Amino acid sequence: MNNLIEHDTARPSRSNFYTLAGVFLILVGMIILADQRLHTGWLIYTIPLLAGLALIWRGIRLASAGLLISGGLTAGSGAGLLAALGPAWQTSLHHRITLLVAFIALGWVLSFWLTGWFGRRWLAWILIPAGISGATAAWFWLNPIRPAEYILIIPAAVGLSLLLCGILQRLFGLIVPGCILITSGPGVYYAWGQVGQPNGLVQTATMLVVMALGWGLITVFSRVLTSSFVWWPLIPGGLLAMVGWGLYIGGDPNNALKFIGNTGSIGLIVFGIYLLMWRNEIRRK
Repeated sequence: MNNLIEHDTARPSRSNFYTLAGVFLILVGMIILADQRLHTGWLIYTIPLLAGLALIWRGIRLASAGLLISGGLTAGSGAGLLAALGPAWQTSLHHRITLLVAFIALGWVLSFWLTGWFGRRWLAWILIPAGISGATAAWFWLNPIRPAEYILIIPAAVGLSLLLCGILQRLFGLIVPGCILITSGPGVYYAWGQVGQPNGLVQTATMLVVMALGWGLITVFSRVLTSSFVWWPLIPGGLLAMVGWGLYIGGDPNNALKFIGNTGSIGLIVFGIYLLMWRNEIRRK
């Protein structure tokens, strides 16, 4: 008896799926015929976009996260193909690649919103590929030739994505690499990617001190998840800062005091933010 009931309830779902697939195949055939007739050069690129919209509609009906993610990515990729390969944009190749990657990033963002709003589950891991693809698009748009900006943008974007994912999912294990990556990319870039007179000690010192700030951020963002003081990140952060300051003094003693003052002031700002968060926590209690 139960098998008969399950079979009856599954039949309308299968019927709707076949109806959707049939309508989609008819539309694809009509688009291909119209493109061959009109020679638009872009009409055929609407097929992935329509496929994505169909998957989204099906995912909303079934509240399926898999269909919503597939639909969001397919729709974003289809819109990217339409924008990059269509005749409306008479731009260079790297700008077309930028448009394609940017729309893929928007597809990930759309998938994140769809799964949270219609699938009733906010899948924070989607922010990681969204951040990577968005940062790649930004790198292509700003400077498609030099790889130094890629070292700056990609680790920072991945770190920010991991940080947001850790905060949303309340996972301290994602906050730690997120904070470290946020400062690792800028540390390497500002130390070794700038054009100027090379100084190995100064460049290494700059990289270490900037990375030390990332360890301090772990303590700051730990306040979001716990009311206890997470002190252990200050040990590697303090060691990196002390070694970096020492190397800078050895490499450029004339400007060492200015460098220590600037980076130390940033550390004080980070610690002040932590104290403000601690004060708000005490008030809530």
